[in-house]
Amino acid sequence: MRVKFWGTRGSIPTPGRHTLRYGGNTICVELRTDAGQRLILDGGTGLRKLGRALLQEACPLDIHILISHTHWDHTQGMPFFAPMTSPENRITIYATSGTDRHIEEIFAQQMDYANFPVSLEERQGQVVFREIGEEEFTIGDIRVQSCFVNHTILTLGYRIYCGSVCIVYVTDHEPFAPSLYRSDVADPDLDDIVHAGDRKHVEFLTEADLVIHDAQFTAEELVHRRDWGHSSLEYAVEVCVAARAKQLAFIHHDPDRSDEELDCLEAAGQAYARQLGSDLRVFAAAEGMEIELSETGEGPVPPGAAQVVGLEAKRHSRILVVDDEPAMVQYLTTVLTRDGYEVLQAMNGHEALAIVREQSPDLVLLDVMMPEMDGFQVLQELRASEEFRDLPVIILTALTAEQDIVRSFEGGVTDYIDKPITPAVLRARARRWLLSRDHR
Repeated sequence: MRVKFWGTRGSIPTPGRHTLRYGGNTICVELRTDAGQRLILDGGTGLRKLGRALLQEACPLDIHILISHTHWDHTQGMPFFAPMTSPENRITIYATSGTDRHIEEIFAQQMDYANFPVSLEERQGQVVFREIGEEEFTIGDIRVQSCFVNHTILTLGYRIYCGSVCIVYVTDHEPFAPSLYRSDVADPDLDDIVHAGDRKHVEFLTEADLVIHDAQFTAEELVHRRDWGHSSLEYAVEVCVAARAKQLAFIHHDPDRSDEELDCLEAAGQAYARQLGSDLRVFAAAEGMEIELSETGEGPVPPGAAQVVGLEAKRHSRILVVDDEPAMVQYLTTVLTRDGYEVLQAMNGHEALAIVREQSPDLVLLDVMMPEMDGFQVLQELRASEEFRDLPVIILTALTAEQDIVRSFEGGVTDYIDKPITPAVLRARARRWLLSRDHR
């Protein structure tokens, strides 16, 4: 399999002398198998140049594009994708909307006459949209597994198999906890990861031949950019080492990062892997870079078939908000009702348990510090019940200490989010768990 990077920048294109070597186009990656089958990962501005190259090949073209999410920097190359202008070409676009709108509507809006001179429906190519969630599917001989990652809008990572090759593509993902491992363990393993979301992320990367991973920030920068939805280079190295991946190509380069700065980050990432006792190869993805991976031999064994998650099933779910602060209850209710959810409200733990038993919500957002009965006690009551043992419960709290996070997951919480929480993060995390195969 051949991997080629056509765009590696995040947020916005950055042409100029300071980005000549690593490139200024936003994210677009091409995978081509030994048999000539092709996948395109994301449709940033790098897609324009890739489209022109594809027109030099024999038609008709059967093109499959996997979109991680619909933010502008990952889709802004779509209106300029030349193969969409030829009627003999078929383009299938896979994506999750993360909103109350369908994927086709989102892309059509991007090419609305107010934004672009040629509408989507005027394109002559056969464009097919497939809205997906967490699931598994095949494209010819290629097997794809999709998994929600942690961003400010519902976002998918992709685990891709062909022959013995396994490639994982994860861009726009933020660590769930400030540190990966518990600080009180000398030689930590997978079970010692603080947050269950980070543990699931490591499992998704396990033994990949190549991980293409977001690393827009350094660890120091990430402290001041929480809830932006991106990883640090250190985190990307840590999860790849924990997952026993072979290579890490870090991507989604910050638009202000120069070639010289990326050289330094590459050296720092490689040194950090060695510090962790790993022979992981770490390098910065560069526009035009190509990587060859052998499809023969033994590779990672794919997990069993995943349950397909229907995206329509939970669009109008019922969410219970539990908090003793009226202003917080009103804030959460306002944000969630805009997405069409029915919101139930409880001001204390006893009231919350009564509402759960009477009205069976699909998801609970639970504060911890409440009088009489705190959130941990509510969680204990729910998990002791056969009926509500698998009910998704997200802790929303100002308690950010490691021991509080660990205690919550040991008690059976589904997710743990520290306050203050932004509307974008709230919407993305709530929707993720309403749609996640882990709770279906």
